[in-house]
Amino acid sequence: MRRQIDRLPEEFNAIKGDYTQRHDIAGLIKLQPDYVVFTPLPTARDSAGYHQGYVLPVELMAELGLLTAVKGGIFVSSTRVFAQTDGGWVDENSPLTQSDPLAVSIIEAERQFLAACNSATILRASGIYGDWPGMLIKRLQQGLCSPDPDRISNRIHRDDLAGIMAFCLRRLEHGETNASVYIASDHKPAPVGEVEAWLIKSLGLSAMTGAAPSRLANRRCSNQCLRSAGYRFTYPDYQSGFAKLISEHLAL
Repeated sequence: MRRQIDRLPEEFNAIKGDYTQRHDIAGLIKLQPDYVVFTPLPTARDSAGYHQGYVLPVELMAELGLLTAVKGGIFVSSTRVFAQTDGGWVDENSPLTQSDPLAVSIIEAERQFLAACNSATILRASGIYGDWPGMLIKRLQQGLCSPDPDRISNRIHRDDLAGIMAFCLRRLEHGETNASVYIASDHKPAPVGEVEAWLIKSLGLSAMTGAAPSRLANRRCSNQCLRSAGYRFTYPDYQSGFAKLISEHLAL
């Protein structure tokens, strides 16, 4: 279910609806779904938008009984929830931020989803890429680079994020138990400047002349828990993922 069903692949039995609306959530219950896979976005880039995009729909799903009626659930969250900002490693048990009001809404939505849903799993995804050109390549094409090239960044190809969701669902279907939280990020955290330099060379771009807005995240996300569960990444690092993306684009 989504507001713009024309953006879903034809293979989906698409349902037009808004997950922030009570009657649309109630309509899903009548379908008696086996699982809920919740992939939210904020409705606006402020505290109210994050509350409405994350917390409100989970409250509605819990209140209306959708989360207790299914066999399991997956909530695609964000590594933004972590407190670490000094470039250190984080895993599923690392402290969560209390100073980022937008992340606090995500954390609250996670908490309520885990409390209400049977066999629930939170996937904390790092920077998702895989469409063309994507935010990073578009900035570089505009001559903009990061003002803090030493900041550690993390990412995951969208195909792997989809693969992880399918992996968790298959495990549930086979009677296996997932962890309550997995970090969904590839094997190779890397400085932003390193990633940008590799892309500039691969794309044949000229020297950068500007600076893109900085983001505060600066951490190394460990995916060891997910790998230990048995998931095998298609794109284990940014080079393999971006190389495939660039080759597909250049072939057009």
